[in-house]
Amino acid sequence: MLKALKIGILSLFFCTLALGKSYVLENQNQLIKKTTDFIEVLSDEVFEKTGVSMYVVALEGLEGTNLEEKEQIYLQNLKEPFVLLFFVRKEKKINIIASAEAEKLFDKRVVYWDYIVPLIPKSDKDLTQQSISAFLLNGFVDIADRIAQSQNVELEHSFPKQNKGQSVVRIVLYVMLFVLLLLFVFVYLRRNK
Repeated sequence: MLKALKIGILSLFFCTLALGKSYVLENQNQLIKKTTDFIEVLSDEVFEKTGVSMYVVALEGLEGTNLEEKEQIYLQNLKEPFVLLFFVRKEKKINIIASAEAEKLFDKRVVYWDYIVPLIPKSDKDLTQQSISAFLLNGFVDIADRIAQSQNVELEHSFPKQNKGQSVVRIVLYVMLFVLLLLFVFVYLRRNK
């Protein structure tokens, strides 16, 4: 009886694992394992809470096809709403593709220019697996945050926001500026007397 129960639970586990959806559609040794694992967890959470599927494709090269054809190979199997972050190393191409419904939830240009481009290395020799993982993950997390924010949902597996420290620093700088201005006024009034 116990053996049959163990076999049943084990087979159920493997069935659910086999039916599980992968959000990293292809990774040709471009992303490190921790990044792909985090993308899977974050994508699953975004899908559960918002209904939007988020995917990543990270390729070494296009292998004789053009970019649009390669993208269409992956897009034909995706169900809307979806976001696909598409990267090809040799051609130096990064594309954020979103279904019409998902495109309303975030601004692709802001994500691309503010969260992906600043982390891209200048030279090809610096374009390592770690740097690729960094800029793709940074953009991916920002897209997830923007989608969650547009749906009024809080994500557990996202990066913490840095705004808390910024407000403290801003207040300290304003106080220092105010004290400095008071000091100048005090010195100016003393000299005029």
